[in-house]
Amino acid sequence: MKDKLNVLLIGSGGREHALADAILKSTHLNTLKVFPGNGGFPDELLLSKDQISITEKEGFLRYLRSSNTDFVVVGPEDPLVIGVADWCEEAGIPCFGPSAYCAQIEGSKHFAKDLMKKASVPTASYAVFTDHGSAWGHAQKELLPLVVKADGLAAGKGVTVAFELSVVKRALDEIFLESKFGKSGSKVVIESFLEGEEASLFVITDGDRYMCLPAAQDHKRAFDGDIGPNTGGMGAYAPAPIVDEFVLQQVKSLIIEPMLSEFRKLGHPYKGLLYVGLMVSPDKKPSVVEFNCRFGDPETQAVLRLIDEDLLVLFWQASTKSLPVRELKLKTGASSIVVLAAKGYPDSPKKGMVLEIPPDEGSVIVYHAGTKKDSGKIIASGGRILGITAYGKNLRESIDSCYAFLSKIKSENTFFRKDIGRRAL
Repeated sequence: MKDKLNVLLIGSGGREHALADAILKSTHLNTLKVFPGNGGFPDELLLSKDQISITEKEGFLRYLRSSNTDFVVVGPEDPLVIGVADWCEEAGIPCFGPSAYCAQIEGSKHFAKDLMKKASVPTASYAVFTDHGSAWGHAQKELLPLVVKADGLAAGKGVTVAFELSVVKRALDEIFLESKFGKSGSKVVIESFLEGEEASLFVITDGDRYMCLPAAQDHKRAFDGDIGPNTGGMGAYAPAPIVDEFVLQQVKSLIIEPMLSEFRKLGHPYKGLLYVGLMVSPDKKPSVVEFNCRFGDPETQAVLRLIDEDLLVLFWQASTKSLPVRELKLKTGASSIVVLAAKGYPDSPKKGMVLEIPPDEGSVIVYHAGTKKDSGKIIASGGRILGITAYGKNLRESIDSCYAFLSKIKSENTFFRKDIGRRAL
């Protein structure tokens, strides 16, 4: 590893703002450039569209070759599914993120379920369909509740948990007849329903060795009490008590290690970040709800506050097959994030509101997501606008700090959940 690295970070959300915050603290950083970023990044870090493309291979390689970039860190799933990590390998530049082949674990739920079946990983039973009639016929013969998933990428919004057949029918209509998710809805996976409590576990891996970050718990529904539509996530906290040492050891032996082994058998070692979406049953048995090929958002913003070491070094080691065999160094205490969202999110969020955000104070750090700068002002430009994070000696202190800070932010047409962390508390 070079003593000082020139790093390119790809992404525009709150997750990437938190990753940048961690990378900027590294003693091994020389320069950081970000594309496309958001309103929370200093202008000098941001690249413009005429400098780089992350959807067109030659434009991407041209930037890498002309910029003395040493290392690429990819935040979101889309560039990974397209093949950005493969392009980096072609250019001889390490990338923190899996190959396009491995990224299918998120890019295709069908691929992920079949791989889990081969590896004997515990997950819900499932069936895959490419047309409305067959899917609807199957659903009518199954026991409710059922889970309907668009096969491809859908920004966390392609999943419907249905307790009534009418809800299954509506989900299938949206996917097949109304093309709500475009090509991502060319197939659907219909799963049985898993009972239990959900948790998110992030795994940094070099294909052989791995490190587990503290488990987090996300809050997907838009409104208090876990009601309303599914969102990309309205808040999270870490560590999640549901993933205790007993559960974690099962996750390692029954899920992580078999999946990494299966990828190696296929000739495609999985390098980067593996997100394990868990359901932990009442008798403490873990099953996989989903895999993702990148850090979760907003869980990342909370989890990274607990890491007590140089993350840039770990990312480099994972990307160059040199990850050490040891436990991650962590802070004691807890962290949390509460998302400030635009009214109408997730279906039709309002935009253009001016935000008055006080400076970070105490343990609070504000990570920007759907924001942009305009004439020196911060403007809301997306559904999830800000993530207010706080670290504390316990979860209550952390969450209280988040809500105390939220009360000082001034903006019209916004909302947030007031019950983040309620299960743990």
